[in-house]
Amino acid sequence: KESGVRACWVCHDGDATTPQNLGSSKLMRECACRGPYAGFAHLHCLVEAANHDPDTWDRCPNCRQDFTGDVRLHLAQTRWETVLARNLPPEDDWERLNAADCYAQALLVCKSDHERALPLFEEVLATSRTIDGDDDVNTLVSMNNLASLHQKMGNHNLALPLFNEALEAQRRTLGKDAPDTLRTVSNLAMLLLRQENFSRSLPLAEEALEARRRTLGPRHVDTLESKHNLGLLRWHMAHGKYVSFHAASEHFGPCDLGELKLASVLLREVLDARIPLLGEDHHLTKESRRALEHSEQRVSEIRASMKIEEAVSVPINKKRPCAAVSQSKVARSKIKKMLPE
Repeated sequence: KESGVRACWVCHDGDATTPQNLGSSKLMRECACRGPYAGFAHLHCLVEAANHDPDTWDRCPNCRQDFTGDVRLHLAQTRWETVLARNLPPEDDWERLNAADCYAQALLVCKSDHERALPLFEEVLATSRTIDGDDDVNTLVSMNNLASLHQKMGNHNLALPLFNEALEAQRRTLGKDAPDTLRTVSNLAMLLLRQENFSRSLPLAEEALEARRRTLGPRHVDTLESKHNLGLLRWHMAHGKYVSFHAASEHFGPCDLGELKLASVLLREVLDARIPLLGEDHHLTKESRRALEHSEQRVSEIRASMKIEEAVSVPINKKRPCAAVSQSKVARSKIKKMLPE
């Protein structure tokens, strides 16, 4: 630090000076370390350090936070390849279970590689069932992970029974307010949203939000996630079916202005909380901003459409994109309660 030169915290050398060594000897930092010098390391040095301290396969020992990006993916892949080289059956190699799960997670987060992650998650769940039993907490987490991946891949019929099994067991063994239970409740609500099963999705989304608000507080990241999800659910309910933001302009049929207003209120509250909590540039903050912009734009379009209809005294044409329907008394009362004083 005193010399003002970045150096690897493992070997204390700097960046590679020759092009042929640049790939493995380039100093990298993909964790939560900050400052001009802290946390930099060579990839091969991180592998060497992890071979001596297994806790550093996925977590930086300096900032105590998980690695991200290329560093996370490289370490997870190296660990998985090292475990495979032992050629032991999965049930006889406890580290294989952890390595497979970490590599699958890295493939998803860093590369969005669903196809390569799928067999890894399937192996983890099958091995966990055999070794730990169907109701073990790790088995249930693995079940949730596999169900979430099936959901991302559009395999909703495969995801649904896994989510239902996990939730029934978690409520029975962990309790209805346990973090893992609420994670499954939230995931199941989003799956049912994609299936347009709003009557079952809505109470689950509201359950997750209420329980997280009560147990974690109103500004916890998980509470804000549940509120964001409920806002998205209200958006889709307003259209009467699952309608992505990008396809909203092509939606034909009535839209419920009351539900859209509810969605905007929820999404605005999440954005206002995420900005000071996570910062403007965080991906979740950007996600909130995009969702709110789409929701408020749709509300404005419907209001404009209603004014035009009133001006020309022509009935609303249901063939036009997103024609407004009148708000019910229930919707109006909900909006009044949720709007700030």
